[in-house]
Amino acid sequence: METVFSRKRLLKGLNKCSSYEGIDPIELAEKLNELAQIGKTEQGGVSRFPYTDEERKAKQLFNGWMEEIGLTIREDAIGNLFGRIEGEEPALPVVLTGSHLDSVPNGGVFDGPLGCVSSLLAIEALIKSNVPLKRSIELVAFVDEEGARFNNSLFGSRTMMGEVKKEDLKRFKDKAGIVLYEAMLESGFTPEHISSAFRSPDEIYAFLELHIEQGKRLETEGKNIGVVNGIAGPAWMSFTFYGETDHAGNTPMEYRKDTVAAAGEFILEVEKIPRKYSETAVATVGKVHVFPNGTNVIAGKTKLMVDTRDIDENARDQILEALKRSAHEISQKRGLSVEMKEEIKIPPVIASDSIQKIIRSAAEKNGLTTTTIPSGAGHDAMIMGKYVPSGMVFVPSHNGKSHSPEEWTSLSDCVNGVQIMKEALKRLAND
Repeated sequence: METVFSRKRLLKGLNKCSSYEGIDPIELAEKLNELAQIGKTEQGGVSRFPYTDEERKAKQLFNGWMEEIGLTIREDAIGNLFGRIEGEEPALPVVLTGSHLDSVPNGGVFDGPLGCVSSLLAIEALIKSNVPLKRSIELVAFVDEEGARFNNSLFGSRTMMGEVKKEDLKRFKDKAGIVLYEAMLESGFTPEHISSAFRSPDEIYAFLELHIEQGKRLETEGKNIGVVNGIAGPAWMSFTFYGETDHAGNTPMEYRKDTVAAAGEFILEVEKIPRKYSETAVATVGKVHVFPNGTNVIAGKTKLMVDTRDIDENARDQILEALKRSAHEISQKRGLSVEMKEEIKIPPVIASDSIQKIIRSAAEKNGLTTTTIPSGAGHDAMIMGKYVPSGMVFVPSHNGKSHSPEEWTSLSDCVNGVQIMKEALKRLAND
């Protein structure tokens, strides 16, 4: 069985696609395939980073597609790419929709690009069907959502909403030592005019983004569409256990102050604690550093990072306090000390109730099943939702695979997503 993206594999699902006015499944497959060739890796994934030739080619391709359907194109000072269809009342705040074209290293084909292509084809379908639009609709391909090159994720949307200043651009470097500011200059952008990329929330009526789920729930439950009710806010905390470094052979078990054992006990508590406070919360230990990291040495210091997330900020913060108590109790019991430090703490964002209702209504109208679902991953909608009413449409991810060449969403699920975007954008533009 194929486990990576191919045009042939995607088109195998053509006969399972529902027929919707103005939406061509083959066009969708071809566009995803064309984007998949830019930055393609030997493993069948994609590496497409900001301010590189690969990103430039992807944006040129997408720019051409927007021009073909009659959108007015512009690119701002940092590289956010926009296409606009004018509404009957252009002075009204716009409906904004889109996603991103960049990727993680050796990432999947669908994460980001499907959101951009879905918005494009939804707008194209509205144009083909001569649907009157009161508000203008703008399609955006945000720059550097993933943060894979400069460790500066959600950069395009954060900048657009005024969260990034010119001096920030000189703080970030890639692995080769290239500063973000210089990379932007080399790509022909004007970072010194970053303020020209800022937009007032008053200019934007709503933001809508389609994305693959990046989890297994939709597929497991047999649902067509995920209606995102919120995007979990991540909180990262470091926990460093201090004990005594000793010889592994000459130190009896009862005399040890082993920080690895303490960390192991704590990790098991990290797994248990979230469900005590929230059904939607998660906590993960994904990074552990052992010092001095020798096979025959009892480690006198072990540092680990805990990533805790929930759409309920109060529940998430209760979990953080419970983790602190647990780390303290374990260290006391074992005769150790522990240092705890908050590294990142970002508030969750709740999706607009009215946009959730619009998405559910569109799905019901088209005979598609839905489930309400939180997003554990960050998206541009997370930034937009802080300032304007925002919503997200999720489509199923096979086996929950994401950020890898195995990432997969069937053509029929992609097409269903385009139809929901079409209906929702029509409703938002005519509210």
